[in-house]
Amino acid sequence: MTTAAELPVLLKQLREQAGMSQSDLAARLCAITGTATVTRAEVSRWERGRRRPEAWLAALATALVVDRAVLEAPAERDRRRAYPGAGREAWAEQPAAPFPPTGPAEAGDEWTQVSELLRRTFLKHGIAAIALPTVGVGELQHIAAALEDARRYADAALVGHFRRCIDEAADLDRTTGAAAGIPTVLGLVTAIDQTARDARPDVRRALLRTAALAAELLGWFYRDLGAGQPASYWRDRAMEWAQTAADSAMQGYVLLKKAQAAWDERDAVAMRSFVQAVQDGPWHLPSYVRAEAAQQAARAHAMLDQDVNAAETEIERARELLIDAASPAGIGPHFNEALFELQVAICYSEAGRPARALELYEANLTETAFRKRDYGYFLSLKSAAHAADGNPDDSATIALSALEIARATNSARTHREILRVAGRLRTWQQRPAVQELQHALLV
Repeated sequence: MTTAAELPVLLKQLREQAGMSQSDLAARLCAITGTATVTRAEVSRWERGRRRPEAWLAALATALVVDRAVLEAPAERDRRRAYPGAGREAWAEQPAAPFPPTGPAEAGDEWTQVSELLRRTFLKHGIAAIALPTVGVGELQHIAAALEDARRYADAALVGHFRRCIDEAADLDRTTGAAAGIPTVLGLVTAIDQTARDARPDVRRALLRTAALAAELLGWFYRDLGAGQPASYWRDRAMEWAQTAADSAMQGYVLLKKAQAAWDERDAVAMRSFVQAVQDGPWHLPSYVRAEAAQQAARAHAMLDQDVNAAETEIERARELLIDAASPAGIGPHFNEALFELQVAICYSEAGRPARALELYEANLTETAFRKRDYGYFLSLKSAAHAADGNPDDSATIALSALEIARATNSARTHREILRVAGRLRTWQQRPAVQELQHALLV
């Protein structure tokens, strides 16, 4: 009979502290690894000590937001207690979680070439091959080899593989929403972090910079999904990795992202504090990032004291920085002139100048200039400007379009803005367009 061991008790404690049911944890593990093989019953068996989640420790650490060592130490003690003198191989042969399939059929014939050994290598490190769908078999073999022997196989080409995966996940996000990219980027973070631990110093620094990029992207994903706690956690991890890699530009950029997150909560004081840190810190930031920081400072001025002159001074400063700015690459690759103009529109809305904001929205907000999710978000802000300008029918009609996109892309951030618009439109709640919006929000 198997007695309750330290790891099962710890798993239950960590799960309950995270506010998750066994079903919640199973679902999160499936999302992280890109498989459908973990069930509530399997999690229950782990917590009762009936089965050993040895192959799932890395994924469990990610799901429970703890360092992998927190789970590995009790797992090793359990192994020694149950099988004195036996090696890790003997422990691994005991009942454990079933191995996931190669992946969906639509992944293509190339995926069928991934051997059982290769897939086991990924699972051992808490990553399913399906979590890295943008690379080919050769790249997967390179990543798997680096996971097993980072000092020998971790190199610049490996860093390039990871960077391409991050870029493609970010691109997918802007079209289909943040949820689609989370399993991929969680898998990437796990692979990068584990590889960096044993890599050569020069490669390790490049990997840590890449980990910071991936973590910042995860922070954004969770921010758009309305999950504030994991968003904050991943922004903090991005800062930690950027500091470890001595990447000053990334440190300043993460502070800028914190300022933007403060805007979501309409916390103007926090926003101004973060922006001042970006502008005054010892960072060597690209011109377009400094331009965005100046624009954020303008928004803080508008929010705190309705000071249009101070806001416009910062806006002009931002425009000057953009004139000579090189094409965005690495951090902030999405930043462009159209996005800047819409951010300026937000400043004018916050400063009580909705008519000027609407001019900028009309001139710059088009479906061709923005990807689907971002287009829906700015539509919601344009709708708010119409409400502030006393145009309830236009506001409600535009909000309905934004709501459709928000639901298609699972953007909680956009949905929150639409709810704010609905609150502003209560004065006109007898108008048919406003009633239609209110009804749509209840469906």
